[in-house]
Amino acid sequence: MMKAAQNENKIRVMTASEFKTKIREGKIPAIDEIDAVTCGTFGIMSGTIAVFSFQATEAGVFGKAKSVFFNGVPTVIGPCPNENNGFIDLIVLGTAVSKDSEKYGGGRLFKDLVLRRAILAEIETDNDSFTKTLTIDDFNTARIILTRGAFKNYTAFVNVSDESVSTIFSVRPLKGESEEATVSGCGEINPLQNDPFLKHHKPGTFVLINGAPGIIIGTGTRSTKDKPNLSAAADMFEMNPDLMGGFVTAKGAECLTSVASVIPITDTETYAALQITDEKISLPIIDVSSRRIVAETTYAAVWKGVDAEISVSPEKCNRCGECAAAAFCPTGAISDSCIVSDECVFCLSCTSACPNGVFTADGGSLFVNGKTVPIRLRQSDRRRGEKAASLLKSEIEFGRWVI
Repeated sequence: MMKAAQNENKIRVMTASEFKTKIREGKIPAIDEIDAVTCGTFGIMSGTIAVFSFQATEAGVFGKAKSVFFNGVPTVIGPCPNENNGFIDLIVLGTAVSKDSEKYGGGRLFKDLVLRRAILAEIETDNDSFTKTLTIDDFNTARIILTRGAFKNYTAFVNVSDESVSTIFSVRPLKGESEEATVSGCGEINPLQNDPFLKHHKPGTFVLINGAPGIIIGTGTRSTKDKPNLSAAADMFEMNPDLMGGFVTAKGAECLTSVASVIPITDTETYAALQITDEKISLPIIDVSSRRIVAETTYAAVWKGVDAEISVSPEKCNRCGECAAAAFCPTGAISDSCIVSDECVFCLSCTSACPNGVFTADGGSLFVNGKTVPIRLRQSDRRRGEKAASLLKSEIEFGRWVI
């Protein structure tokens, strides 16, 4: 049972960011002065898939579907065959890449659907081939399943070899001799970082997936005691497009996903875990090829005192042909006119791609074997993680979310 505040129908809740700010100011609330903390994370979660079901034709037109592409993105037919009834059930991987564009994949497709944009379905059956225009409202099932995400802690990567390496952890080939670093993870606001023993993240617990009500299924694939992650599911119809999306790395398409959860303050152990800040959260630095730990730091190096946004100075643009920043932007947020759209996830890739310094930001740095290594790519957007946590806080305060 919650404390007295619940009896007054007023739950006292803070976001993780608000709570950590109190800690840094030396104004930690007493355990009986707060009821819950909302947490959030946003970034690349490769283990994101979607399950769809829709009426392709009237019954009896075809026996079985053989292949379906959504905006060129391949799907996996099934698991149900739906013989002769005109329905098609299928699965789309968040990392699937369109046959029409290597910069368009499952993550972008999911966001387009949530934005109510029309998509083109190319359907081949045992009887015919045809196309069909669909919106999310044409699906009777549209559900995202997170098979692995919201990692308690992740890693930073460098390339210690003397040659550049293409990897899923970089947008351009990662420079050798530890010239640059790429990082993932939202640090102190992450749900599992604040609940390291999963006391409050059990199967059946409600969470927000991309801003929509969802439920934890269990721990995700590759989850371990020291590095747990979650598996969860939510219907797409109520998702927030700003809390999801696609991302393109040097190795192909990836899926951006967000998770938000609430941690009720039920005991002193829970309250102690919530007081851990970036400065005390370990971040191993790993060689991207050998996966060997070469150094270690904390998430303070990633998020403390750094720029959360990209500064743009269009007057520095030399109109040097195809814009390198636009070409390498993993979310397609930059135009040739140096305009940055809301698709920007502040990943930093434009700051190193543009030779004229149009795009700048202090993204932090790591210390590796006596060398200061600048962070050139963030695969997590802490601002959107905070937005997801704030959204959940509002749901609780307005009585729309039961703890």
